[in-house]
Formats: sequence, structure tokens, C-alpha cells
Amino acid sequence: MIYIVKQFYNPIKIKTKNSRILVTGATGYIGGRLIPRLLDNNLKVRVLVRDKEKIKNKSWYSKVEVFEGDLTKIETLEGLAEGIDQAYYLIHSMSDSEDYIALDRLVAENFVSIFKNIKQVIYLGGISPEGSEISDHLNSRVEVGRILSSNLPTTEFCAGPIIGSGSASYEMLRHLCEKLPVMIAPKWVNHLVRPISIRDVLKYLILAIDKVPLKKLDIGTDPITFKDMMITYCDFRGLKRFILPVPILAPGLAARWIGLVTPITNLLAVPIVKGIVNNIVGNTQQSLKLFPEISLLSYRDSIKSSFEKTKSEYVETSWNKQDIYPDYQMFNRRGRFEEIRITETEASPEQLFKVFKILGGKEGWLAWNFLWSIRKFVDRIAGGKRIVDSDRENLKKGDTMDCWRIEKFEEDRKILLRMTLKTPGEAWLKLESIPHNEKTFLVITAIFEPKGAWGYIYWYSVFPLHKYIFRDLGIAIIDRAKYL
Repeated sequence: MIYIVKQFYNPIKIKTKNSRILVTGATGYIGGRLIPRLLDNNLKVRVLVRDKEKIKNKSWYSKVEVFEGDLTKIETLEGLAEGIDQAYYLIHSMSDSEDYIALDRLVAENFVSIFKNIKQVIYLGGISPEGSEISDHLNSRVEVGRILSSNLPTTEFCAGPIIGSGSASYEMLRHLCEKLPVMIAPKWVNHLVRPISIRDVLKYLILAIDKVPLKKLDIGTDPITFKDMMITYCDFRGLKRFILPVPILAPGLAARWIGLVTPITNLLAVPIVKGIVNNIVGNTQQSLKLFPEISLLSYRDSIKSSFEKTKSEYVETSWNKQDIYPDYQMFNRRGRFEEIRITETEASPEQLFKVFKILGGKEGWLAWNFLWSIRKFVDRIAGGKRIVDSDRENLKKGDTMDCWRIEKFEEDRKILLRMTLKTPGEAWLKLESIPHNEKTFLVITAIFEPKGAWGYIYWYSVFPLHKYIFRDLGIAIIDRAKYL
């Protein structure tokens, strides 16, 4: 199985050709997006991973040279530097633990020891905050940059919060704003930060290949307070929210609150929060001067782009690798639960779509049909209307498919169904057949928007059954498609 990746980005073109580029951190948020863009420039790419099994389902796996090794164990790195012209250093630990800080130092020193003749190392670090206080996490990133630049020709880009679909900063912001009508925030939400879109981070990283090593450059858009970041998101989403700064909320306590109400773990939230207890703006004059070809996306436009890509259901990479399952994704966004199951098949989109159109008809639902029958029987007892099926040969928007009504219909591609049975909320089922290279992805999405407490009780009562119902439905659709 390979991940479905829509090319939302405009290709970034560089002049350098026939170079061999090493990417460390290939399984991370930045590295996973950087690699396909390097390949678009016909560069030879070598990736360093500890376990190649973790990237076998990437669409670019067969196009790169994979080197298995561990930068904490120098004996595993023999031959890594051979033939490498430039390298991306995208490794750092999101923790304040002294063990992780020492580990970051060891990794950087091992890297330096094996790359003696490299033309350039491109490192992504963080903007140093103003004032004397600096979190251990940010201090570690500064130290890594110093180790690299003191020993190798290095271009170090220093960024603030990175805004992009799946980024930790964006997901933290999104969940806080979506879930909390009233936010009790630390007084340092009024401190300035300098956000930057993931699109522009990637542009800097790639265009640096054409440059001589440029030392240390701060990058980002105009400074904005973290409070205004939240207000801008709420304004974009049309949400009415109240943000009340208080002077007593300690960074550690604030981080644990974030870990409670968002998917961001405490381990990740602590360094993020401690990183903004001071103004973090830096000075971007040099980066703007040296990269005039980059027209920075505004913060609001970064939010808009991130939201649209998240809504499209395919996030290219994520801070949380659990968000990018090859066969399962689970979302809870703006009051809707969404389950997405993705299966690769040899069947054509046309074959799958023919099966879509017969589901719930004369042959039933092909999997767990008795449960569908029970559900419809319960609905009739509760006063539901009698179901009249539409002509399955000539389906269109507005027609009925068993207990569902068609809201969207794209021949050989997609059917979006809205449930007509009585439920404490609204339910949809989306069936898609997406061509990908020589194969097809079958995508089954179950969506539920609860109404009141009973809606949540209903969802959590039926949710455990979905694992089996929709898994087996996918298997049955693919099996049936073989004969059409």
C-alpha cells in the first residue's frame, strides 16, 4: 500500500542538476514533504532511516536510495557520506529531557564526523527568543546548529511556528479554537511569534541547494501574537471565541491543558509552550534579501490553505504519524466524526463503481447485511418512512439507495450518501474509487455529526461495530468487482 498524495503544491525549480542529496529525518513532517519535491527536480536522493519498513508505503520509495543506519551508532553509518554533494539535517527531539538533549548533541557530532568533504549542509532550526530565558528544547536546536556550522559549510534556517496541514502548531491551534468557546490563556499569549507556512519552509530548503552556504537566516512572515493567531483562525472559521489572558498559568500547566484538549501529547506540548514564553521574532531581512523569488504566504492564507487541505481528507505528512495510516484515518473536526478506510486494489475505478451502485439493492450490502436489516427494522418501529429504492441502472443526485439518499454523484469516481433513517444527528457514507498509477484506491468514509448528548451516545455505541462492518464491506466490494 502506498499513501495517496495529491500534488497541491506548485513545483519548485532549481538550477542544480545531477547532484546526490541526502535527507535525514525522512519519516518526519518536513522530510516526507521535501523528498518528492527534490525528485521533481531530477535530483538523486538518498534517505537515511533506521528501518526501511517505515517508508515502504511511501509513493517515492522506489525512486530513492535507501540507507539503513542510526546516527546514534556511528558503526552503522559506513558508506553513508559516499557520493553525497549536499545533505539536509532535519533531526531534533521534541522534548526538554536532558537525555534527549544529550542525544541530539551526539547525533550532530556523529554526523559531523562522517561528512568531511560535503559542499553544504542545510539545517532547519528555530528562531531564538528574545531575552535571557530560552527553553532547553530551543537551546538544543541552537546547539545543534552551532555544532554543524562550526565544522561544516552550513545554511541554517531558523523558523517559528510552522503552519501547514498536519503540523503540530496548526493542529494545536485548530483544536483549541474549535473546541473551546472560552479560553483561559497565559499572559504570554500576547508575546510575538513569527509564523511561516510549510509551503514557504520547503521553498527555502529547496532553493538553498543553488546557493553557497549562507550561515544563519531567520525566516517567516510578519510577527503576530499567539492570541492574534487564534483570533485570526476563529475569524476565518466564523467562530465566536473569548480569550482571557491570566498571569498565573505556568508553562508546564498550560502544556498539560493543551495535551488534555488537543491531540498534541504533553511530550510535544511542553517544548512548544515553553518556546513562546518570550517574543520569538528574529530578523528576516537577510532571508528576504537573499531569496527575493519567495513571495511569503500571509498567516491568514496559511490557515486557509491548511484548512482546505485538511478538509480534503488527504494530509501529505503529519506531526503524528498515526494520522497518516495507509488504510485507516480517524478525525473529529468541527463537531463531525469521520472514519476513512483506504484499500489498494487491482480493480479498475469503473469496476468498483459498478459495485457501489448495487449496494443495498437486490444483493443486499454484501457484508453484515443482517445488521443493516435490523437497523432498518428498528427505524420502522420508531416511525420511520418506508424506503423506496431508485433505479440502480440510472442513478443520479437525489435518488435513493436503500436507506441512503444520494447527495453527490460522480460517475466512476464518487457517491456521497446521506442517511434517511432516524438518528440523533446526521450521517453520511462516501464511496470513492480513486485511480493511482496502475492501481486504484477504494476509499470508504463514514461521517456522523451528532446532535446533543444522545448523538454522542449513539456514535460511541455503534462505533465499535464500524471496524468490522466497513472493513468487511471494503473486502466484499473488491471481491465482487473482480466479476464485473
